[in-house]
Amino acid sequence: MKKKDRKDKARHKNKLRKQKIEKIESGTRITEEDCGITDETLTRMKRQIVERYGFEHEVVRDSALEKMSDILVEYGEPLLETIDTDDKAEYEKGIMMAIMFWNCAIMQDTPKGRREVEKTLKPMMRDAESKSVVKYMLNRKREMFPENNRIMMNYELSETPDGLHLSIVSSIPMME
Repeated sequence: MKKKDRKDKARHKNKLRKQKIEKIESGTRITEEDCGITDETLTRMKRQIVERYGFEHEVVRDSALEKMSDILVEYGEPLLETIDTDDKAEYEKGIMMAIMFWNCAIMQDTPKGRREVEKTLKPMMRDAESKSVVKYMLNRKREMFPENNRIMMNYELSETPDGLHLSIVSSIPMME
């Protein structure tokens, strides 16, 4: 089976986005599949957020927003392309690293956040090569998605008949 290249994936994503926009504009009901998250997954992720943060956040499925799972996979491509996607545990490690780098890149924009980011990333920057990777990923977020400041709060990686499926709960877009 031929592996899809980057252009094929981009065309497919654009086609799906156009279909969603057409549904929204026509007033057609948006389904769970359109938003990429089922009721069961949503309930489970809400419970995990309460356990992690100590209070309930409102979780909204909005198909008009870009799917953060798609954005994360695109952003984390340099990390994820080196991992065997058939190995869920290894792929999940890559997802967690990409989320951490993404959130750190956003937090780094405030003085307090900068100190937190330094504490978080210090154990990872033991040599010149790892420092280079960290800097590259932080800069990659700012270059690829400068307007997207949504913090990724929780994720779920599940196995489906079609392969691994990533769902992400993120903050709502913040207006500046």
